[in-house]
Amino acid sequence: MSDKIALVSCSGLSPLGLVVRAASVELALENENIVAACITEYSAQPNNCSPILDGAKIVTITGCSDDCASVILKEKEVDSVKNIAADAVVKTYDLNPLDAVRLDDDGEKAVGILKKYVLKELENI
Repeated sequence: MSDKIALVSCSGLSPLGLVVRAASVELALENENIVAACITEYSAQPNNCSPILDGAKIVTITGCSDDCASVILKEKEVDSVKNIAADAVVKTYDLNPLDAVRLDDDGEKAVGILKKYVLKELENI
């Protein structure tokens, strides 16, 4: 995986939103070809998206079925190459993060599992 990857993730105020944000930022800090993009920035800009997406393969990570990140990008006419549903990944491991402000035990475990899952999915794009 040598291409630039932009992770555009959920920024919701739920426990899973926190898990998704933490996993995305950690992946960006640990991998030089991955950047974590702020979906709130894109929704606030009237007609464009940040240059951070330029030249990147865009992967959205959803926190719930509303899929806000993908909806916002679609409104900006930006396509993603992959959409990862974090809730499905976390449920597979029977984890239930409960705190939207700080990662609890299940939240910490969910971050680790989600990071591994995302890295595996990135191998296929």
